[in-house]
Amino acid sequence: MKAKETKFEKYMKFWYGISGPLDEQKRQVMNQIGNRAFFIFFLGMDVAFLISLVLFSMYKADVAYLFLSGSFFVMLMPVNLYIMQQSRKARLTDNEVEKDELPEAKKAAWTKGMISGAIFGILMLILEFLTSYSDGSWTWIMIPTCLISGVFFGIFMSLIAVHRIKVVKDED
Repeated sequence: MKAKETKFEKYMKFWYGISGPLDEQKRQVMNQIGNRAFFIFFLGMDVAFLISLVLFSMYKADVAYLFLSGSFFVMLMPVNLYIMQQSRKARLTDNEVEKDELPEAKKAAWTKGMISGAIFGILMLILEFLTSYSDGSWTWIMIPTCLISGVFFGIFMSLIAVHRIKVVKDED
């Protein structure tokens, strides 16, 4: 009997780009990548914290806070790039399917990509409305612009998901 996937496992599969089942080997590789990424982030933030202490002693607390919060977001980029590169290198992102399951996998990839595009377009529309309505720069042309960009994003995500599908060859 197969155990049901927890919400945390679904989130981790989403974060690492794993679309197939999460077996023990993939889980081990995922944990190794996550541990290394944590230490890269932790060491970088240690250095940023020490620099912010020096800034706090030399300047105002606002400068130290600004530097520390800015370095947090700057450190997220190399950590995310590291996770993406190592996941691709370890072939965690490949969606391995049987030859007879290929049409269903492609259909599921297109559906998932278009749903993510629709969510992206709607969230972009809401964010655009919230940021531009208060200063009076909101125009109705932003609605089709955001929705069209959501469609293009969905197509792009669908193409990536279809590209990740790999057909498993039978070893008879």
